[in-house]
Amino acid sequence: MPTADELRILRTEIEADINAVGRLLIELGTARGNVRGDPTEEQLAHVGYLLHSVYTGWESAFHRIATTFENKLDAARWHEQLLLRMTLDIPRIRPAVIPPDALEHLAALKSFRHFFRYSYATPLRWNKMQLAVDSVDAAAAPVQAALRQFLVAVEKIADQS
Repeated sequence: MPTADELRILRTEIEADINAVGRLLIELGTARGNVRGDPTEEQLAHVGYLLHSVYTGWESAFHRIATTFENKLDAARWHEQLLLRMTLDIPRIRPAVIPPDALEHLAALKSFRHFFRYSYATPLRWNKMQLAVDSVDAAAAPVQAALRQFLVAVEKIADQS
């Protein structure tokens, strides 16, 4: 079990992740609002970067949680395992981090991030990015709220340590 100090450090790091993702979500809203008709390559790249960064911010928070509480992820499958694990309430260790219904949207964002990272030879297409855009729309409020709620639980666990 992590110490109270480790939990307070985790809380501070996750707060920073939540705030960074919040800023990215605002920027994403602005960038999407600027896309009309056929977006330029620069607009597509900007929106793609923001979608990539939002997911990476959430994944960073999830990874911090997993390494603090569970301390072990399968190296070969850790990206997928991490999302599934965040939906689990682990008795006497930690509560669930995200609601199970966010999993599908986060998996779609994870897939987009993978495509975006390795798409150097494939042009971005707005219609292909729409699933990721829809997924961030569906996941943003519940995931940000769930992470904030998790911070309350972390503080309670730290106080009991």
